[in-house]
Amino acid sequence: MGLLSDLLALVGGGDSASAELERMELEQVRQLAEKAEKGEADTPLGPKIRRRYHFVGAVQGVGFRWTATNLANSVGATGWVLNERDGSVTAEVQGIQEQVQAVIDGLDRYYNGRRFLGGFRIDETRDVEVISGELDFKPIY
Repeated sequence: MGLLSDLLALVGGGDSASAELERMELEQVRQLAEKAEKGEADTPLGPKIRRRYHFVGAVQGVGFRWTATNLANSVGATGWVLNERDGSVTAEVQGIQEQVQAVIDGLDRYYNGRRFLGGFRIDETRDVEVISGELDFKPIY
């Protein structure tokens, strides 16, 4: 199993059927976004959005940036994630609404769905200007 497969198995609760369903959902979101980008989407998809999130709680020292990066890249979202000095994390996620929501939902399932990790909450969310030409999602150090 690869890194993404391992992550999906954890997000899906370790059940192989759940992990496969999650993988298929993430792949569908990525494919829809690619079609929208090329103007080939069969269904009307909204425009790209960019949202800034401020996460508080158990978000440092638990692989939060790594998980966010893998989730975002798996659905084709772009942006960045940064550990703040106060122990919180800030991220900007860009893509169509479905891509952005897939990243947030994945983080929620992984971190808030597991008591041993302590969980997080979103302290602030706001829309920011879309950045043209951004190619990937990456952690900022």
